[in-house]
Amino acid sequence: MTTGDTRINRYRNQSINLLQTAFLELRHGRWSRSEELLWGSLTLAVKGAALSRGDVLQDEEEIQAYALALGQERRDRRIHEAFTQLSNFADAAERVRDSRYRVDRLTMMLEDLSAAVEQLWAIADLDEPANDSNH
Repeated sequence: MTTGDTRINRYRNQSINLLQTAFLELRHGRWSRSEELLWGSLTLAVKGAALSRGDVLQDEEEIQAYALALGQERRDRRIHEAFTQLSNFADAAERVRDSRYRVDRLTMMLEDLSAAVEQLWAIADLDEPANDSNH
């Protein structure tokens, strides 16, 4: 196992743990804490997918641009829009609290974010350097 593989596995474990904890926090009404955890989960998933392709991402801007490009490349709206949706999370949660939004709109957003994280890890599995000699 290479150093990159070890880092990808660490990112995957942390990302999935953060995602699961985010949903737990949501169930307990801790919306802002959940949002922070979702950002962490998504960020690690993008970094893991990038690393599996031999790309190292450093800052938030790079990570978001990579997710956008990867979503376009894969024709996956969930990945393409993940950070945009997450940017709207606090506003959507506030609208649900104020009963101006139905909770199913927030649920759909969370399902998309969860699916994006899952898809990013599927990409990482497909593109691991050990399995792909082009990177």
